[in-house]
Amino acid sequence: MNLKRALYPFAMLFGFISWLRNLCFDLGFFKSQKIPGQSICVGNLAVGGTGKSPHTAYLIELLQTQFPIQVLSRGYGRKTKGFRVVEATSLPEEVGDEPLMLKKRFHDKTQVVVCEDRRFGVRKLKEMQPNGFILLDDAFQHRWVKAGLNLVLNTYDKPLEKEALLPVGRLREPANQLKRADALIITKCPDFQSFDQNKLGARYQKYQLPVFFSRYAYLPLTPLTAATIELFERVILVSAIAHPENLAEAFQQGIEIHYQSFGDHHRYSTKEIKEIHQFFDTFADGKTVLVTTAKDWVKIDPLLSPQDRKSYPWLLLDFQLEWSDEQAFNQFIKTYVDAN
Repeated sequence: MNLKRALYPFAMLFGFISWLRNLCFDLGFFKSQKIPGQSICVGNLAVGGTGKSPHTAYLIELLQTQFPIQVLSRGYGRKTKGFRVVEATSLPEEVGDEPLMLKKRFHDKTQVVVCEDRRFGVRKLKEMQPNGFILLDDAFQHRWVKAGLNLVLNTYDKPLEKEALLPVGRLREPANQLKRADALIITKCPDFQSFDQNKLGARYQKYQLPVFFSRYAYLPLTPLTAATIELFERVILVSAIAHPENLAEAFQQGIEIHYQSFGDHHRYSTKEIKEIHQFFDTFADGKTVLVTTAKDWVKIDPLLSPQDRKSYPWLLLDFQLEWSDEQAFNQFIKTYVDAN
């Protein structure tokens, strides 16, 4: 508590800088470049995992039969700089884990690029495919470009109105910047019947925007290596994501979970994978499996030797998005598409 109190002056300074920057955009001193054609920004106001990439993937699936889809991301965690086209054969350190995950999932159906300069990235995408439908992954605070539709995501368990600005809290911008959004999506919800959606949505009534609710529905584990175990009692959960403890709900009661957790977007090393395998060997009784996420697997996969693939049972924990009212959300997107 004392540390937080000491950080409040820095949060106030951060808030003032953010307010001044947004004011300069609002008054036209800084110019936002409107993205030509159709575009949707999937962003947030707070740091941490709100589920931007899964929602971007949902939009790809929703729109890809109508349009050539182009995804523009910063490529967080990559070692490179500038504009790069993401290929299925790219390395995570070249393009970032989440853009690579999207490319491996959709392959040639979707063009994925990374560029920290969103204006330059948009311009290059338009040169490559003038009629492309651009999805911006994590660009709400990057006001140098203006998307046709802005979706802001925030997790159910961390209401915006109860959050503070960095470095005290998680907010990158004041909560009142929600006024720039076209819709709010409350993500990672519990069972939709367990809370009053109308009451929760009413908290944001002053922003006059629709509020949608989504959650993760976990899919059966799928093998990633040749070594497989059908019946297991113990899971070593390897992840470099925000809030890995939330993954526990994917497993039945009675399953013993051991977390091997790293910082969000962590770049694994061969030494770390070896240490994870050594940890696995301490439980080598035929009832233990290694489980990871799609975002992590794109970084772990290149580090496994042929012998590792024969010896260690790696499984993929994946999920699909569920909506409290999927038809309403899809219609909201369709209304934007039809009007533009």
